[in-house]
Amino acid sequence: MKLKIYITGIACILANITFAQKKELSSNDSAKALIEKMVAKTGSYELLKKLKDVEFTYDFYSPKTRKSDISVERYIFNGEVSWGQYKTHNVFVLPKKEGIVTQYYESTGNSWITIENTKITDTRTLRSSDFLRKANYYWFTMMPKLLDKGIVYTQLPDRVHNKINYKIVKIGFEQGIGDVQDDFVLYINPTTFLVDRFLFTVKGSALGISLMEIEYETVNGYTFMAKRKVIPADWDGNIKGKVLYVQTTTNVKFNNGFKRELLAK
Repeated sequence: MKLKIYITGIACILANITFAQKKELSSNDSAKALIEKMVAKTGSYELLKKLKDVEFTYDFYSPKTRKSDISVERYIFNGEVSWGQYKTHNVFVLPKKEGIVTQYYESTGNSWITIENTKITDTRTLRSSDFLRKANYYWFTMMPKLLDKGIVYTQLPDRVHNKINYKIVKIGFEQGIGDVQDDFVLYINPTTFLVDRFLFTVKGSALGISLMEIEYETVNGYTFMAKRKVIPADWDGNIKGKVLYVQTTTNVKFNNGFKRELLAK
């Protein structure tokens, strides 16, 4: 009899463990399923590869200083090539220097920055240039790239904002994925399945927790973040200050025939 009770007890424990694992797996699957639905709306990274490349005008504006960095951005999606050229650069891109600034970065690690066609070799400037090249590229491709390998999905309780009951998914990154493991908390609209806003950190920077509020546009079947406002916030989504930056993407054109060899010169 004791043996039977003992075996029955073990069976119950194993059943509870299995149930907990299934519950956890279900939660993770549900979180990822929301991201998959969202990417189905924006367009996948495979779509971007079919579109081959893009050019657009990018205005990074600081309301506090009323100054901008304005660039022509060019990306090649196969190989993640990021090229940008600034005629106006008064915020982060060499604000104390005059002349046209051009930046280049590709996923192989090849990168450079020039001002008036003269290459800059200063290590700090090169690191800043690489960061902006990767960041600008990421913001344009972010939504489909949320299905990259090495991403951890967690569904959090729903949150209400502007009378919308948002589905909330926390995004994390496995160790070794990306340069830094930033955190994101996405507010997914239950009707459109687009991310209307998200909380994020940029580890290694002094920015702290920020809220990104988003407006979208669609070109050639790809729905991208056309306007973003960056605002100080906390992890509950409470705004903690005034708008820090407004980032606007306009004049989007795909399939321009850009060649890596030409952009890399």
